[in-house]
Amino acid sequence: MLRSKNGDNVSAKNDAKILSFSQRFGTISRISFAENMDKPKSLTLSQIFLHLFTGLGSGLVGSIVLGILLLLSWGIIGSTIAPSTGVPEDLGLSTGAEPAHPLFLFFVMLGVFLSVLAASITHVLLMTVVDDHFQHRATILNHAFFGNLVLLLFFVPVYLAVAARWGSDSAGMAGLFHAVIAALFSFSILEILNNRKYLLVNLYGVILGLVLFSIAAILLSRNTALLAFLSLPLLIGLLSAGNAIVRSVYGWMYQTYGTDLLNSDARFGEDYGTSEASEE
Repeated sequence: MLRSKNGDNVSAKNDAKILSFSQRFGTISRISFAENMDKPKSLTLSQIFLHLFTGLGSGLVGSIVLGILLLLSWGIIGSTIAPSTGVPEDLGLSTGAEPAHPLFLFFVMLGVFLSVLAASITHVLLMTVVDDHFQHRATILNHAFFGNLVLLLFFVPVYLAVAARWGSDSAGMAGLFHAVIAALFSFSILEILNNRKYLLVNLYGVILGLVLFSIAAILLSRNTALLAFLSLPLLIGLLSAGNAIVRSVYGWMYQTYGTDLLNSDARFGEDYGTSEASEE
């Protein structure tokens, strides 16, 4: 009986050791798998174009919302919603410029807010479907909605200042600035909540996207109406494409040379090892 008990004790200890080893091994394997998932990867050309067309489609949804709102406002209030220049009479004299409708500035602010919000929501929904790099859809949608609402409150004084300084017909400049900032905010939220380690990669991607958007805006500047309609699709599409291009280039550099320079935890020179020492 003593031998049986001792044998049972020994076997129980062995089982506990095996279980502990398996648990530790499973934890290590899960950690290593997660680390491998976080490593930068190079994107294919088709994936880059997929990001581009996803952004273009999302921005197009926002432009359609803006167009529908302007058409509805025109039908409700009339053609006097926007300021007009002098209208010549039959004798060749001008009746003078007609002032903008008091609600003109309100419809500009509401149109930009709803269009950017629709584009942001569509972009988040599509990106979480086409790219497994992006997760936490519900959280991102909540941040996108409340963030765009706060940005609208921040930009109300900007709209009023622009209208007071250059007139209500110049509210489009404030609207474009509002759209750019709101798109950058929603795009950054998408990256911050999914991959904090490589926010520097996202920063370079945003810069490249803004450069591409600036070039496209300059080329389309002769046609103001076309630029106004395509500004939001081009902005979100080129931001997505710029981010995908930078991710692809950096993923190739990491796989080729093995250096992770843009990792947020990387330290260089005198700073090397300071984060580990401070944590201890």
